[in-house]
Amino acid sequence: MLTKGLDQAKWIWCNDAPKADEYGEFYHHFHWQGGKAELLISADSDYAVYLNGTLCAFGQYHDYPYDKVYDAVELSAYCRRGKNHLAIIVWYYGNGNMSYYPGNAALLFQLNGERGVLSVSGTETLARMSRTYQNHRQKKITSQLGYGFAYDTTREDGWMLGETSDGFAPAVVLSQSLPLRPRPCQKLQLELPRKGAFLKTTANGHLLYDLGANTVGFLRLEVSSPQAQALTVSYGEHIADEGVRRIIGKRDFSVEITVRQGQTVYLNPFRRLGCRYLEVAAETPLSACALSLLPTVYPVEELPPPPLTQQEQEIYDICVNTLRLCMHEHYEDCPWREQALYCMDSRNQMLCGYYAFGETAFPRANLELISKDHRPDGLLSICCPSREPLAIPSFSLHYFTECAEYLRYSGDKDFLRQIYPKLQSILRLFLSRLAENGGLISPFPNAEHWNFYEWRPGLDGKKEIDISVPDLPLNALLSLALQQMAKIADNLGIPNDYAASVAQLNKNIANRFFDNKKQLYFDRLTAEKSYSVLGNALAVLCGAVDPSTARTVCEKMTGDPSLTPISLSMQCFLFDACLAVDFERYRPYVLEKIQETYRPMVKLGLGTVWETELGERDFHNAGSLCHGWSAMPIYYYHILK
Repeated sequence: MLTKGLDQAKWIWCNDAPKADEYGEFYHHFHWQGGKAELLISADSDYAVYLNGTLCAFGQYHDYPYDKVYDAVELSAYCRRGKNHLAIIVWYYGNGNMSYYPGNAALLFQLNGERGVLSVSGTETLARMSRTYQNHRQKKITSQLGYGFAYDTTREDGWMLGETSDGFAPAVVLSQSLPLRPRPCQKLQLELPRKGAFLKTTANGHLLYDLGANTVGFLRLEVSSPQAQALTVSYGEHIADEGVRRIIGKRDFSVEITVRQGQTVYLNPFRRLGCRYLEVAAETPLSACALSLLPTVYPVEELPPPPLTQQEQEIYDICVNTLRLCMHEHYEDCPWREQALYCMDSRNQMLCGYYAFGETAFPRANLELISKDHRPDGLLSICCPSREPLAIPSFSLHYFTECAEYLRYSGDKDFLRQIYPKLQSILRLFLSRLAENGGLISPFPNAEHWNFYEWRPGLDGKKEIDISVPDLPLNALLSLALQQMAKIADNLGIPNDYAASVAQLNKNIANRFFDNKKQLYFDRLTAEKSYSVLGNALAVLCGAVDPSTARTVCEKMTGDPSLTPISLSMQCFLFDACLAVDFERYRPYVLEKIQETYRPMVKLGLGTVWETELGERDFHNAGSLCHGWSAMPIYYYHILK
């Protein structure tokens, strides 16, 4: 059933047999004599709205076909008295990526004025497949990010201003009815272009530009060319190879724009690029070339930082900047390579955001989006929204932490009541597996389950690890999830026995994973023992370690180099464990460790924090240099200073 205000609109498309990576163009004209003009719009997969040739709205909220979101956009500032030209381009992805759940190619809109409906999707809408965007190209930038684009400015024909009807026909009305709800958070805003400064002509004749710092936004190109030609624009966060590292394995960080002879100006309103550097490869030398990104910004106000030294302030600032660059339709792990919402990553981003921005609407929208995920096995998908077959079981347990922390910082009991059944169903799945191994849970066995804990040998879920036996991280995370669920249930006044489950699970962890000789906890129940900082930190945090032993464990975690070291994303668990055992003793350690870890990031000058300590060299030269999960110093500076 359509929502009020969309009651006359019909779902439409430009043809009756859409294919993946297809662009539809839709045109209406209307007459306006003043007053409000509100556009209600929803699309699969993404849209850009032009009124009288000016971009005035963009960006479909990432959603599910069974939980569709619409936007309400006030357009009166773009209207002119008399005849107006409404042009909408919709990009249909078709195939899944890690932030898209496939649905049908479709557009729904209704433009409401003070005196009635001004324009509405239906058979009177004129539609055609785009002639400027290359349809069905299906060339991925990365498997997580999805498709790039190719655009031909020589084929522009003025359709946005009603200057041609060539190729247009009445839109195809679709027989679908989708549940609709309004966008649960604010829309993105465009800032003034960040211009790329020309650096040099590379050895292979390409033009290299520097934006000055990591930036996320839409590509704008302004060139003068002696002839029509195709330009390849590559982008990246560094120039460690004297130019942009365009090809990394199967990844191709580039888009293509064909420019006309003479002057060309083009702005792409669909694919956000995350980068500092842009590189242009031309078939023949250009007469002039200017590149910029229009930053796409989620509107938040920054709160004052705690009292910090100058070096601490520099670290704090790049962490806050990273948070902002990783907030769009939802939280993103990294804007360069993936732009995907993970439970573990978003937990860190939310917690830091409470202190940096003091708002809770965006975290709530993300938690709600995750709660709408449906998998046959009952776990949460690796990313949301997505129909990827892969899941990281441990990340389903991190969801309980971010939900409990949201309740703590927002006091929003109504929302937790809304998603409580989802939390119950996830916990039931994990608890049902306890009986298989004498009160401990073993890793999930199927191919679609990635038993990942962190980017360290033995903990990264690689198949050579024996997953038939219980391991410490998953059981400790289950204990923590049960404890967070108990807090939620108690706050909601829901009777529960989670405390008893925690006590028994912690007893089993202590009895079966503790090495009395080493005074440490080992990672898994195998003959060959391994010991990690992460496993021991989680054992301390979940309460499986008695207080006297916890002090010894913390000493070893912070001083024994034989333990598998903790990675940047999981460093927070080490800090939390040590601070919980002896706050005053480990406060200087945490502050010093932050300095040691983050000073190289400040010195690089990107204005962002890295995915791992190795920076771009990690993951076979595909390490991200802007990664939301690494912004945790924000939280520690607030609680320690």
